[in-house]
Amino acid sequence: MSDPTVQRQGSPDAPPQGDPPQGDRPDGGPALNLPPLIGAFLVILIAITAVLNFAGRQFEFEMIVDFGLYLFIDGQFQWQRLYSLVTSVFLHDGWLHLLFNGLWIATLGTLIHRVLGNLGFFLLFFASAIAGGLAYSFVHWGETAVAIGASGGVFGLIGAFGHLGVARPWQSRSARLRSLLAFTAVMMALNLAYAYIGSPGAEAGRIAWEAHAGGFLAGILLLPLFIRMQRQRREVA
Repeated sequence: MSDPTVQRQGSPDAPPQGDPPQGDRPDGGPALNLPPLIGAFLVILIAITAVLNFAGRQFEFEMIVDFGLYLFIDGQFQWQRLYSLVTSVFLHDGWLHLLFNGLWIATLGTLIHRVLGNLGFFLLFFASAIAGGLAYSFVHWGETAVAIGASGGVFGLIGAFGHLGVARPWQSRSARLRSLLAFTAVMMALNLAYAYIGSPGAEAGRIAWEAHAGGFLAGILLLPLFIRMQRQRREVA
């Protein structure tokens, strides 16, 4: 296989502002108290990025070929590569790429974890990452278009944050819906601008905006479902 042009799933430059959710903690806790699950996940991402950076370009290329996201070779869908929807999350295009994604995972991930716990956070993050990967693959249908990065999951966290920091609990249902629609429109516009204008550490046109959009929509749709399922489990218990 020839050396693929890799599109990185970029990440926004700074987390949004908003009141953190209280979740099950009566006092809300500190602004950032990193859960062990998220801390371990970040350590794994850092370790993999370090290995890729210090092992040489050939090894990095081989890892991207083996574990980067692409579902088509010579126009044929490769069912056996569906695993790359998950493994590509652990690969990053250098330290700056990882830094931005890691900051979002640490901040927004902690907020979402307070609401959903370990399992809920894990499921929402990777469901969003997979949705982002599928959206990217659909737009590039039939192409051997390679993407790496955790930003599908990161944008899922941003979408989920819309229910916690943008649409306020005391608003009416219609007002919350309007807030979420406006939030979605703004994020999609920023996503496209970010992809085609460029961002720190990334060239314009090399950002997998499709994965961002798919992950965001998954996160904003899944959080209410996960919260409802969590409440039902508690009622049964």
